[in-house]
Amino acid sequence: MWLVLCDPADRAAVWAYEGLRERGLEPLELLSPQTLLSSTRSVHRVDRLGASFEITLPDGRVLDSRDVDGVLNRVASAPFGYLPFTTHTDAAYAAQELDALLLSLLTCLAPVSVNRPAGYGLCGAWRSTAEWTALAIRAGLPARPARISSSPDGEPRAAPTGRGDVLVLGEHVFGAPPAEDEEPYVRLARLAEVDLLGIDLLGADVLGADVAGADVAGADLPGADLLGAGHRRDDGRSAVFAGASPLPDLRPAGAAFLDRLYEHLTGLPRGAP
Repeated sequence: MWLVLCDPADRAAVWAYEGLRERGLEPLELLSPQTLLSSTRSVHRVDRLGASFEITLPDGRVLDSRDVDGVLNRVASAPFGYLPFTTHTDAAYAAQELDALLLSLLTCLAPVSVNRPAGYGLCGAWRSTAEWTALAIRAGLPARPARISSSPDGEPRAAPTGRGDVLVLGEHVFGAPPAEDEEPYVRLARLAEVDLLGIDLLGADVLGADVAGADVAGADLPGADLLGAGHRRDDGRSAVFAGASPLPDLRPAGAAFLDRLYEHLTGLPRGAP
């Protein structure tokens, strides 16, 4: 069986679920993290062969991780808002425990998941602007300066929108600007250790001066010269890296993305968990 794991309000995931069903992927289940954590019975096994779980869902069905052939993992966080808390300390403790439990369950499914959970994110690592910029430079993408400052008056940087101007799934790229080399986008996803990555872009006309590397309070970081002159605005590129997210909107990539996602999920090794 296959799973789409997502928050009930994740419209992009529901769109992907419906598209996969139309393409004949079955049995396919749409499950929320709330459902996983509301199990009436749970068995978790860890041995030298790996880890697995068996849980009884609220409707009585049994979900065994060993029966799962593929997962589209869109779980952003553990759903703890519905629990009654008496103090902030209780809330923080419950959040950490639920997050650890959900991370454990998702790790059992990691071998067949798009995306795998990480220590800093349940559907792939969430990174700071500076971290994403550094990875983009290593991947060969032009990037605007990332400023790090302890001053409250430091230049604010907008968080990635998650819109995913460019979408990477495995070795396939959707939405890259015309005549753009697609390989740096694939390299960025590899460096981020995710199968699925949304990359936000900014037009060069928005940036004003040169596209640069990263700097701290205006001073270049060691290694910022990795960009070289060939990655300035005069290289003819029309857009530069502005951010990335392991939880992008999937819908702009359209039917071509759904076709590739179907092939990806059905091509995974059976019984990998």
